[in-house]
Amino acid sequence: MNIRCAHCGKEFKIVDPDKLSDARDTLAFKCSSCGHKETLSKEPGQSWSAYFAGRGLSRDAVREEAAAEKIRPAPKEEAPVAAKKPEVAAVERRQPSPPPSVSMELLPEETPRRRSVFSGLTGRVALFMLLASLLPLSIYAVVIHFATVQRMEAETDQTGRQIVSGLAAQVDEWVDKNLRILQTAADLEGMRSMSAGTQEPLLKAIQANYPWKYLVFTVDEAGQNIARSDGKPLTDYSDRQYYKDIVRENKPFSWQTLLGRTTGKPALILAVPIRHGERVVGALCSAMHVEAISDQIAKWRKGKSGFAFLVDQTGKVVAHQDEALTRSEKNLAGHPLIARSSMEGAGMIRFQDNGSEKVGFVQPTRWNWRVAIQQDEEEVFALIREAMIFAAALLAATVALVLLVAVFSSRAIVKPIRVLTDAAERISTGDLEVRIAVRSKNEIGELAAAIGRMQESIRIAIERMKRTRGKTLAIGGAKGSSADGVEAL
Repeated sequence: MNIRCAHCGKEFKIVDPDKLSDARDTLAFKCSSCGHKETLSKEPGQSWSAYFAGRGLSRDAVREEAAAEKIRPAPKEEAPVAAKKPEVAAVERRQPSPPPSVSMELLPEETPRRRSVFSGLTGRVALFMLLASLLPLSIYAVVIHFATVQRMEAETDQTGRQIVSGLAAQVDEWVDKNLRILQTAADLEGMRSMSAGTQEPLLKAIQANYPWKYLVFTVDEAGQNIARSDGKPLTDYSDRQYYKDIVRENKPFSWQTLLGRTTGKPALILAVPIRHGERVVGALCSAMHVEAISDQIAKWRKGKSGFAFLVDQTGKVVAHQDEALTRSEKNLAGHPLIARSSMEGAGMIRFQDNGSEKVGFVQPTRWNWRVAIQQDEEEVFALIREAMIFAAALLAATVALVLLVAVFSSRAIVKPIRVLTDAAERISTGDLEVRIAVRSKNEIGELAAAIGRMQESIRIAIERMKRTRGKTLAIGGAKGSSADGVEAL
């Protein structure tokens, strides 16, 4: 198969048809005469056999023609033909042998362009810089995160313990204050007399000085009401537990939370014994609205979800932000905080309430009541979440900055390399006039200078070959011309 060079117009033959791989969509040929590069292109998926068949020549035919070209004998010189002339027959001038067919050298397939992002120098530089900067930064962020979480949990635990202990101390102080008032009054002679006329002025005086006590009264050994501060009819209190604790079990004091018969609201009853010598002759009792102590508990707030509540020794609500629970004396003995209140050193307790994660603390009082506080875990550790968001934003900004620096720094390296690559490609196709515009003073500059020297060496070698070939052709032409004057006698 002949291929015409578009540069010098000469025809060429394929030297090595075995290199016609169907995996290649283009074939580059180099003219051995002028060095011009010729390229054939086929459709993707088309075989070269079909391509050459369309041009009237199959791959096998190309292979056979190339083989025949190698073994074809050189054309013989024709014998001189004597031309009959009147006197002498001159030997016909011998025509020089036609020059051998100029061959077309099949160039190796060009290296395909890189498709992977990280296979190039820019991607690798970016990846290296990301690893070099983000790896220690990520490790540092993880360490700081865990240290921050531990510090926040420790601070939350300490703060929660202090708050719940302070609320419990307020409850104990309030109960102790009212208990001391009753104990002082029970030692008065008028109280020991167990006379209604003597006790009633004392009871009214106590109520007047301590207005949160809506009722102050006394009961005898049988549980019958002797005197009361509100002037209402006397009542039988023999069924009350505080009466039984004082008179029958001889306890130094007693208390009970219940719905008051007078007000119909949750009340706290405190009772102390009235003694005549060593004998218990009755009990001095005071009934107080739980609001007097529950206000301090129920009104406590922290953030949007933090609140406190108080239950008595049986688990019934004494104070809560939900007044309905207080009025109904809701039993919260099964609440996670109350259930774990007996555990010493429980500290911060994590639990679920109404489907959300909570954090709470609980503290028993001296009267075996329990003060508890709770708050949404998300709100408690909001600072940690904000710190994580800030760290993520900082990490993203670092990635963007590193990528920006990597792109600009790698361009300074990749751009001259690409210039050198293009120059080398053009030199490989025979373009020896390409200019290498790289003036760097580093290793890339040294490489550019070396390629330039190689380019110049190839140019000199080709010129030397052309001169040698010209001399050879000139010598052959001179020898042929000398035979023109030979005559046959």
